[in-house]
Amino acid sequence: MRNLFFFGTLRHVPLLEIVMGRGADALSLTPAILPGYRVSAVAEGPFPYIEADPNAQAEGLYVAGLSAQDIARLDFYAGSFAYDLAQVTLGDG
Repeated sequence: MRNLFFFGTLRHVPLLEIVMGRGADALSLTPAILPGYRVSAVAEGPFPYIEADPNAQAEGLYVAGLSAQDIARLDFYAGSFAYDLAQVTLGDG
């Protein structure tokens, strides 16, 4: 099982439900803060990216207990956006 922090489009619960193939009531969701980062839109369109900024904090959604199948669904969705996973430490949300 894996835990992930979503800072962009997947923090919109209705979209997350579609990607995951099940309702939010079947997911372990918690609002979360990632200190030392900020979220902005890329220049080419309304797509989010995250970057280190010691004076900022990124709001997001912490999702716990994701299965291999969940990760595969997320990889399929996010694959076209060229996102990479990184290990981070969340603050108190």
